Amino acid sequence: MDREFIIKNQIVERYIAGRLPPKGVTDFEKLIRSRPELIEELGLADKVNAGLRLLDAAGVAEPWAEKQKKVWEKPAFAFSAAALAAAALIGCAVLAMQVSSRDSAIAKLKLENHDRPIAPSTHKRTIIVGTARNGPPPQSSVSIASGDFAEFKTDLSWTHYGTFKVSIDRVNQGRVAVIDGITKDSNGHVRISLNAGAFGPGDYMVQLDGLNMRREGLPVAWFRFSVSR
Repeated sequence: MDREFIIKNQIVERYIAGRLPPKGVTDFEKLIRSRPELIEELGLADKVNAGLRLLDAAGVAEPWAEKQKKVWEKPAFAFSAAALAAAALIGCAVLAMQVSSRDSAIAKLKLENHDRPIAPSTHKRTIIVGTARNGPPPQSSVSIASGDFAEFKTDLSWTHYGTFKVSIDRVNQGRVAVIDGITKDSNGHVRISLNAGAFGPGDYMVQLDGLNMRREGLPVAWFRFSVSR
């Protein structure tokens, strides 16, 4: 690389613009170090000054000027992010403690409910209950209280079935009991006895299925009762 080659191939301009290949940059810089007089001969200083004036006119900072930091690179942003992270960790810790406390309370209530003794019945009640034949009734027709030992007596003399399966469900919750093989008495009544204290407050649906010779059930009657506190 010599002076004529530099002028002919616009090495100075390409060097300033950053368009020289790596080997060209190395060779050009090596040549300038060995022959510094070429800086003046090639007008390199003037071209650099002209380029700086253009940058200044365009409002572009010099290459060696300190670049303005982005928002996330500033210390204030780092401190804010750290504060938010700390707040999030504290919030998660508080939520975890609340969930743990809630789970402990639920477990305690379940244990208390499991260990709670059934309240003994204080008196017996015999209640004649009418049944619905077209499906579960929308509301309770009879109410019993804790302490009652209730005997529900319902007239099923109108059906040809003699043996029944009785299912008791707590409304909107789940099945409580199934009693299989109950038969009608001589008056055609089916009797169901239960301790109200064993069921707890709420509404209960009773379904009576007539059983055929193969012990297959068909719903024939329903009634609904409630247990008060």
